Amino acid sequence: MMKMRKNGFTIIEVMIAMVIGLVIMVAVYGFMSLVQKNSSNVDRKIVTFQDTRTVLDLMATEIRMASYNPNHNITNWNTVPACASMAGWGGSAVPVTANRGIQVADANNILIAMDLDGNATIGDQPATSPNEYIMYSYDAVNADITRNVSCGGNSVILGGAAPGSNVRNTVGGVTIVPLFQYYDNTNTLMPAPINIPAIRRILITIIADTADIDLNTKQPKRMVYSTSVIVRNHAF
Repeated sequence: MMKMRKNGFTIIEVMIAMVIGLVIMVAVYGFMSLVQKNSSNVDRKIVTFQDTRTVLDLMATEIRMASYNPNHNITNWNTVPACASMAGWGGSAVPVTANRGIQVADANNILIAMDLDGNATIGDQPATSPNEYIMYSYDAVNADITRNVSCGGNSVILGGAAPGSNVRNTVGGVTIVPLFQYYDNTNTLMPAPINIPAIRRILITIIADTADIDLNTKQPKRMVYSTSVIVRNHAF
């Protein structure tokens, strides 16, 4: 029959128990810290995803309407106003009739026009037809995308000083992916300068960094989002 020890635990046993308890506490703390970091990183990515998808959806919806012309009047495109605040367009620019509702198309800028009210004049009544010509532009220096409606000035819709994600299609002067890529009726990527009348599809790609750093890598998380737009009105 075994005898109970009368003197309790030895010092060695107590120290072993303390070490085991400390190891368990450190493991639990590390696990909780990892869970918290991953949760924060997921939140940051969700914010970037929501911001970027919202902008992509807006751009796709409006660009899809390029060259909308319910009365099929080719002289509509002679009336697209020019304004100095639209990058690549300028106050002295003259509309090109053959370009119809895509007056500017390059890697970082697109100017679209549409006759929403069907009166054969673009932008003559901005109060009632405020979205008849819109320009989207990417500024690599400020890491943002702007939207200019009816010569109303450039408004940041993603990145830069505005809350949300920085746009990194170009980093250190090197273009990773153009914001806009243009394809013809054979689905062939068109080289610059773009033959605007031949555009049939536009691929919009946004490379976005999260506004805050990843807690694990200590760097912003970089993600790529894209959508493709068939410009049916422009084709026909």
